[in-house]
Amino acid sequence: MTASTTPIQAEPGSTVARRRPGRSALIVLAALAVAAASFALAPLLRPAPTPVPVRPAVPLPGVPATVADPTTVGGAVDDRLPLDQRIAFWAKRVQAHPDDFLSLVQLATVDAERGRLTADLGAYDAALTMIGRSLAIVPRYPLTIRARASIRFAIHDFTGAEADAKAVLAKIPGDSTALSVLGDTAIELGRPADAAVAFDELASTAPGPWLDVRRARLTYATGHPADAVALARRAQAAAATEDPVDAGFYAFALGEFARLGGDGSTARTAYDAALAIRPGDLGALVGLARVDAADGRTADAIAGLRHAAAIAPQPETLALLADLETLNGDAAAAQADEATVRLTRQLSQLAGSVYDRQLDLFELDHGGATPAILADVQAALAVRPDPAGHDIVAWALHRLGRDDEASVESGLARASGIVDARIIYHAGAIAIARGDVAGGRALVQQALALGPALDPLDRSAAEGLIAGS
Repeated sequence: MTASTTPIQAEPGSTVARRRPGRSALIVLAALAVAAASFALAPLLRPAPTPVPVRPAVPLPGVPATVADPTTVGGAVDDRLPLDQRIAFWAKRVQAHPDDFLSLVQLATVDAERGRLTADLGAYDAALTMIGRSLAIVPRYPLTIRARASIRFAIHDFTGAEADAKAVLAKIPGDSTALSVLGDTAIELGRPADAAVAFDELASTAPGPWLDVRRARLTYATGHPADAVALARRAQAAAATEDPVDAGFYAFALGEFARLGGDGSTARTAYDAALAIRPGDLGALVGLARVDAADGRTADAIAGLRHAAAIAPQPETLALLADLETLNGDAAAAQADEATVRLTRQLSQLAGSVYDRQLDLFELDHGGATPAILADVQAALAVRPDPAGHDIVAWALHRLGRDDEASVESGLARASGIVDARIIYHAGAIAIARGDVAGGRALVQQALALGPALDPLDRSAAEGLIAGS
């Protein structure tokens, strides 16, 4: 086994040696967010190109000599060791050398990986604390800011992540991780053309499955779901011999893009592959439950969601579970799970921020439409004007009976060309409410034809619209 030190790139002028991507490549970047309109899938994160370990070729201004070289303090750790061992290694190193700012960054990275794998938002808080300590020792150090950009992206601070990525690129032009964050944030902020520019630059310096899966996200968001599946399939094939955590991620990504495109069979196979690699993969468990529900395997779907909720009770998982329990006649279980969803905002400010769209949509679909919810989603849209943001504002307006305004927002949600079942269903429901029964029915039927891309509650409501219009 090979050992690696802190996985960071060089300052301009330093020398580096390339190596294959390892587990350290799982820098925290985004809740797969494969579907803008599915409001992202909690903190399941995308891999990034691997920054390489370096020994700075020249002294770094203001950095103590004892920590300027990440190999001089505390040795090295194999980046393929289990996560708890790597966390213990870096925590011990930081305890022994509190001024080792690079080890602080590395501890932040592995804490963030823990957050990615377990959906534990507290791990991201811990990671940001380590980043803050590192920046207090060496302010404005670009490699630390780059790590913060990835963590900010993971907790949905997209504007902060974008600012950090730009700051890094001003110091280290062409930095692959910063370009990845820049492209990812552009998609989340509703600027697909900017994302394409960042990914084109990344293609010239760091091509690979990490880029293909990002381009899959971009092509899906701009209305080409079949191309997204093809890119995700290519990414999975290219990652097949890499770290198993990476391989599991790419299998999940293929499953998610296939599901969103309405191909339940491919989605099921891919989710099964992800779970074979990592049985506790939250995204694959929830995705497979969605496919089971669409196939009429309600008991299997409920079992899968309960398994996922036992690992991490994320609000989207619990909301799906409650909906299926309601449809299955288990009102008591559904009420308990709905109550847990509503507790999420009270857990922490970070939970309310990361899960804001899921929580607002839950209220809109469960009798909680209020002017306060509308104001909340409008404020969120001002910060993050992507198709999902316009769609949830449209749905809030519709729930409040303001369908003319809802129609405008729904049109903006569809302007990118995104083929998303929820957006299409919402557009159809709004059209029917405004009196365009034929046009609305056609949209609702289009959403229903996407099979597992439409969640059970939406499917039930959509079928009711068709039957009653």
